[in-house]
Amino acid sequence: MTQPYDQNRLPPIPVLNVWLAVPDSNDWHGPFPAIVDSGADLTIVPLGVLRHLAAPYLKRAVLRSQWEERQVVFLHEIDLKIGDLVLPGIDVAGDDISHDLLLGRNALNRLDLRLEDPKLRTHILDG
Repeated sequence: MTQPYDQNRLPPIPVLNVWLAVPDSNDWHGPFPAIVDSGADLTIVPLGVLRHLAAPYLKRAVLRSQWEERQVVFLHEIDLKIGDLVLPGIDVAGDDISHDLLLGRNALNRLDLRLEDPKLRTHILDG
């Protein structure tokens, strides 16, 4: 599966279309464009999306930016689908500020993914 970078941003950034569901429900919502962010420990989803899904709440957490800023967030559990690949039970941080969905390493580490910058596309290998 391949998907072109989002060229509406400068520089263009890798994105993947994802679908979200409450765990074990198979009630998929999306697609949502998700920024591929290998620098983020956690996947981050707009809090409004998580509320709409009624995603199960797990606990409070504190995220720290690269500038040492701290942000209190609420962790939720979702199933995430990219193409035909289902990633069950992903912990995500609810973001009440941004509308961007970020795929962090807790999801990316489950994928065989290549960023093909010269071709401005993201490629996920099957299997």
